[in-house]
Amino acid sequence: MLRVALRPRFLGLLALMIVATIVCGLLAGWQWDRAHRALTDKADGPQQIGDIREVVGVGDAVTNEIVGDIVTADGRFAAGEQVLVPGRQIEGEDAVIVVTAFLVELEDGTEARLPVARGWLPAEDVTGEDGALDPSLAPAAPEGEVHLSGRLEASESASGGVADGVAREIATPLLVNEWGSPMYAGYLSLDEAEAPLSALPAAESQFSRGLDWQNIGYSFQWVAFGVFFLYLWWRSVRTAYRDELDDRREEVERLLAEASGDGPRPGPSAGPDQNSGAAAADRAAADQADGEDPAAGLAPSGIAPSSRPAPQQNPDKDV
Repeated sequence: MLRVALRPRFLGLLALMIVATIVCGLLAGWQWDRAHRALTDKADGPQQIGDIREVVGVGDAVTNEIVGDIVTADGRFAAGEQVLVPGRQIEGEDAVIVVTAFLVELEDGTEARLPVARGWLPAEDVTGEDGALDPSLAPAAPEGEVHLSGRLEASESASGGVADGVAREIATPLLVNEWGSPMYAGYLSLDEAEAPLSALPAAESQFSRGLDWQNIGYSFQWVAFGVFFLYLWWRSVRTAYRDELDDRREEVERLLAEASGDGPRPGPSAGPDQNSGAAAADRAAADQADGEDPAAGLAPSGIAPSSRPAPQQNPDKDV
């Protein structure tokens, strides 16, 4: 099989597979570095990373490299665009989060919406007399231009909808349908909340907890791809080698079959005349070997003299 592997065609294929393996190794290292850097940054605590317009684009995902870090935003709250998010347990209480749309002016002059979790309230503070949540009981957002600072968090998974100003999750796919676009993919959780609101604790979403392992998994996948390319080359060489062995085996079997069918074959049986002629020739050869002339004693006609009757003389006739 080594002779097959050293053929120019397979050497060229091997070079191509080695290049692909090296590329996969570089991508695996890049994913591993991303996971390691994210873990290191989280171990050091939240980082100040600047204005949100310089950190993440509108609609771009909030990755594990920046989730939980501190960003700032300048703009104004959108009047009438506010929802309550119930079903949270904070400090042992049944809490409701107040989320309001914040308008950030972009470089092209358009305004993008940034969901802002302004804080939380006990559920009883925003519950009406009928026992249902009443968004009108939540404190209104400040008016005019404001400067915000808080943790940039990833959007939560959407499993419900928005009804009567109440949402099940802080999910931008739901809020963009309620408030309009363009909208940032994450949300801002304020460091400090205005009374009667209380600041939210750091979010621990499935996204932020699982993405590090996702990057690590990607790195192992790239390693597997590199190994697969080398295996593909070996499998190609092995297949070509086995095909050649099968061809040789079939050729040998064909030659053996032809050789077994080329033995001496019996000729046609001799007729009676041929047998008698052969016997006469054998007798003549034997007589010649004994020194006798096979034609001696024969008349010119080929008949022996003794076989012809002798002429009779008439004694009474005068000569």
